[in-house]
Amino acid sequence: MNARNPMVGLFNKEFNKPSDLLCCAYGLRNSELDVYFSLISGPKTVEQIAERIGKDRSTVQRVLNKLHSKGLVNRDTHTIDRGGYFYEYSAEKSETVRDQILGQLEEWYQATKSFLIESWSQTAQ
Repeated sequence: MNARNPMVGLFNKEFNKPSDLLCCAYGLRNSELDVYFSLISGPKTVEQIAERIGKDRSTVQRVLNKLHSKGLVNRDTHTIDRGGYFYEYSAEKSETVRDQILGQLEEWYQATKSFLIESWSQTAQ
């Protein structure tokens, strides 16, 4: 897209890797991608993720909460024998994430199609 014609580039965005789609579909930033992809190899605690990606524990916790609310990360609670608990996080199955993105695309397509069919002639100026 450019300033002179905002439609230029809208329909020819290239996606070369899964992170491109995740950024687009979920509005993820680099730190969120780092945390998400650190979980692809298996479940981890906040401390393990922080060490792996070189970020502060509080930053990782904040990112995990965002990813969890977006449905990209699962959280399991484990109790400690002497009292207390800790969370272990895992990435959502890739098939589930793919289906979520496909659902978003379908919703966008249907909404855009409806607008063009029902409202285009009335709103075009």
